[in-house]
Amino acid sequence: MQNAPLSFHVHLYRKGFTSHNRCATLPLNKTPKESNWMKKLFMILAISIIAVFGLTACSSGEETESNKGQDQEKDNSAETDELQGSGPVAVVNGEELSRKDFNAQYQSMKEQYSQMGMDLEGKEEQLKKSIVDQMIGSELLIQSAEEAGIEVSNKEIEKKYSEFSQRFESEEQMKQALEENDTNEKEIKEQLKLQIKVDEYIASNTEKPEVTEEELKKEYDALKSQQEDVESFEKVKPSLEQQLQSQKKQQQVVELVQKLRENAEVEVKI
Repeated sequence: MQNAPLSFHVHLYRKGFTSHNRCATLPLNKTPKESNWMKKLFMILAISIIAVFGLTACSSGEETESNKGQDQEKDNSAETDELQGSGPVAVVNGEELSRKDFNAQYQSMKEQYSQMGMDLEGKEEQLKKSIVDQMIGSELLIQSAEEAGIEVSNKEIEKKYSEFSQRFESEEQMKQALEENDTNEKEIKEQLKLQIKVDEYIASNTEKPEVTEEELKKEYDALKSQQEDVESFEKVKPSLEQQLQSQKKQQQVVELVQKLRENAEVEVKI
């Protein structure tokens, strides 16, 4: 079975998975210990909100005492920035997307942007809208993958679970992490099964992106204009090609989700 590229992440908001927190991720470049991993475990929309919505990074330089105070105020107001009230944030073909999951994802994204030094001031509503759209896209991909009748073997699930478990230093560490996040092996395997289905659905409904030599050289020239010490074109060519393929694949997924949404019954509640 063909899986989506590793640069893609999968978000699950469907009821019945990881009862404590269903929108969790495990970043590919971090260990569970480093990443507070269960807050973000499998993402479905294969796009970065940063790239799509153009959230800008704050200026570099030493942090002043005034800035520190402002950051503290932002941290203290984080909870009040969440969506209040009850009921779903959206309904997709009859499936409700919960407000609790939205708030968890919203706070997670704010933390990530803060860690990257990105300024969200004045962009909170834009971020909220993008997260709701992301949740809707996720649900549409889940529903479409299930409707396609994609079958997943136990062997495939066990392979994915083995890869998942290898991210921990020991079996005891993994067991402790699962317990702390109120989940278990069965639920993780259900998540992995759904991830495989969505990966297969995306692979079946998109094409392998082609990258031309001209595009690669243009990207290389742009890289040289931004950095002083850049290796030769031939050395960086493989990584540039992978990067451009990932970008084109992301665009294909965006277009796929747009088509699914055009034919779906979607009601946004916020």
